[in-house]
Amino acid sequence: MTQRSLPSVLLVGQTFRESRTIQRMSAMRAFGSAVTAIPITPPGRNYETPPSLVERLRYRLRVPADPAAANQAILQAPIETFDILWIEAASMIRRQTLRRVRRINPNIAIVWYGEDDMMNPRHRSRWLEAAMPEFDLWLTTKSFNANPNELPAFGVRKVLFVNNACDPHIHRPVSVTEKDRQQFGAPISFIGTFESPRAETLLHLAASGFSIRVWGNGWRDWIGRHPNLHIEDRPAYNDEFAKVVAASAINLCFLRKANRDLQTCRSIEIPACGGFMVHESNDEIKGLFRDGVEAVYWENEDMLVDLCNKWLSNDGDRSIVAKTARERVLELGLTHASLISDVFRLIGRIGEEKGLSCA
Repeated sequence: MTQRSLPSVLLVGQTFRESRTIQRMSAMRAFGSAVTAIPITPPGRNYETPPSLVERLRYRLRVPADPAAANQAILQAPIETFDILWIEAASMIRRQTLRRVRRINPNIAIVWYGEDDMMNPRHRSRWLEAAMPEFDLWLTTKSFNANPNELPAFGVRKVLFVNNACDPHIHRPVSVTEKDRQQFGAPISFIGTFESPRAETLLHLAASGFSIRVWGNGWRDWIGRHPNLHIEDRPAYNDEFAKVVAASAINLCFLRKANRDLQTCRSIEIPACGGFMVHESNDEIKGLFRDGVEAVYWENEDMLVDLCNKWLSNDGDRSIVAKTARERVLELGLTHASLISDVFRLIGRIGEEKGLSCA
């Protein structure tokens, strides 16, 4: 990169339309960068594609296959023409691949972007563990992963915590018709994958008299558990996500216990859509959205019941909080575009420290 150029990026990740990798790639291109994408999944596969028995076994052994031949595709790309190799959710990438990339182009910045808790062995393959020291920059939305006894203990040289972000072209307030409200709305909605603790809390709310609609994967066994608990048995992405948020009085945001979450993508995407968010409480998320101003927080199930009773009968104040939350997202720059801009500047500084010619 010269002082006046924008980085050229080779991006490796999930390239199907439901993936947030696509959102970050769009932000890079809007920023002015040339981006070449290498998929890590074969055509036609997405989050809903069930893994084969062999894939499940390899996942348990933490030695995933490379079904889209991403390692080969990286090495067949014109590596010398790229400034950044940006990798997301690609646990099949091998250390020898990254070393060959470095030999071909010593100036390239090798970057990982991750939304999962990488101290959970399920999110780390043996291939990725070996490759960790090869990365120049590791971006994580898990603040604790930057602690010295976490990712740095695996040899990662530079770890940067970043907040989750949204795509304002997707995550935006939308107008909903009465038909939309029937199709997508509810007094209380939750969008997300099944996890036992969140399911038990939703059942508690249903038993307390609230009508709840649940969108996401893994909920099929919960169909019919309670007449107030309406399981859609499918996810809601992109425009449908925005419609669910707009058509629902209360949008719940749970934190995944297996990920040690303090914030999630939906922590940002719901307020970006102008939705009223009721969120599990912790200091990190309260530092982004102020309690009672841009979001409302619960600490236990009884508190959640009280909050739902209070806010379901308070349309005017709910609308004020939701509008203020949307403004807060933009004020804090919690967008992929802002993230990309900040990271590109940081990569430039890292290059300068290494004595390279960087923007």
